[in-house]
Amino acid sequence: MIEFKNITKTYAGAKDAVKNVSLRFESGEFIVFIGMSGSGKTTCMRMINRMIEPTKGTIEIDGKDTQKIDEVHLRRQIGYVIQQIGLMPHMTIYENIVMVPRLLKWSEEKCRETALRLIRRVDLPEDFLDRYPSELSGGQQQRIGVIRALAADQEIILMDEPFGALDPITRDSLQDLIKELQQELGRTVVFVTHDMDEALNLADRIVIMDAGEVVQFGTPEEILSHPVNEFVRNLIGQDRLNQAVFDYQPVSSFMMREPVSASMDLPLRDAARLMRDHRVDTLFVTDNNGVLQGTLDIFKINRRLPQDAKIEDYLSHANYIYEDTKVRDAIFAINDLGYRNMPVVNHEQQLVGLITRSSIVNLVYDGFWGDYTPETASTDLVGSTDDDTSAATPDGGEA
Repeated sequence: MIEFKNITKTYAGAKDAVKNVSLRFESGEFIVFIGMSGSGKTTCMRMINRMIEPTKGTIEIDGKDTQKIDEVHLRRQIGYVIQQIGLMPHMTIYENIVMVPRLLKWSEEKCRETALRLIRRVDLPEDFLDRYPSELSGGQQQRIGVIRALAADQEIILMDEPFGALDPITRDSLQDLIKELQQELGRTVVFVTHDMDEALNLADRIVIMDAGEVVQFGTPEEILSHPVNEFVRNLIGQDRLNQAVFDYQPVSSFMMREPVSASMDLPLRDAARLMRDHRVDTLFVTDNNGVLQGTLDIFKINRRLPQDAKIEDYLSHANYIYEDTKVRDAIFAINDLGYRNMPVVNHEQQLVGLITRSSIVNLVYDGFWGDYTPETASTDLVGSTDDDTSAATPDGGEA
């Protein structure tokens, strides 16, 4: 666990580079700092291993003030990857990888075993261990830089714009690699970038900085769904905000909240009248606790109903989605599976809403032009007179 407590960094004759920053990162998180040049993101990261000393405040690692830890010892416990890779040109790849383990007095057998395991992990040949950095491509060198930071089994890895100078294909590959290794090994990674796509792709949580201050700190979903101000919106970009509707927005933000429904104990004749009054061909049926039981189809009911007919005798199965289902998955259900509409339930299976094909179409259009907000989508839905607000049935089929 890493905690910033009221951290300020002031350089002589200059404004504060970092102003009263308080943050807490949990063990095993992938944290990304992002901001414009001079925002203080790299300064914050470098204060973790005391490459830069704070002017005020404290940084704690697992509850210990880093100022009270010998800085050499501290740095040996923290992996570090920089944009320029930083491989020692006069050392072989093997010597570069095991540099810190040797400083930590690991046996040569353990060093060799670790180097072999890691170089295989990044899909490089074992004979590369005997080569020098100049004999490898930039992407290959960067892979070595990543595994060197992992070689000493450090719990914390700092990464300062490590992929900024690489071509897009190599960069995407290394992003996938570091995220996979981080999750597999459970390491805490603090990563600095100026690339929002990279931040959204990698981070568990993102720290957005401007002029030395933390503007917003949250998950990619939280930041995309609720940017705190215009600076954050501009940093994210309108295209990403539009796409976030599909990637992160739950269906609860635009579903119709009062679908036509009836309790299981309602007489069948009364249920049929309810369907007639609301001009729907199917009806959602729930138990007394609001738990969805199925649907009633008007075309399955005989015109001459027995006096004692019960809803349960005519009930059909209802497919549904959960209220926290993302829009992209709702689109799949409506478009690819051919449903005109889908009931929405909470995790207690209680009926809470309805999404329709027309509402999904409106959402897609709004995504193209950036006019979408949950409030306007909900308003459009409630006012809809489309006949697709009955129970969930595929086009031309049963529920």
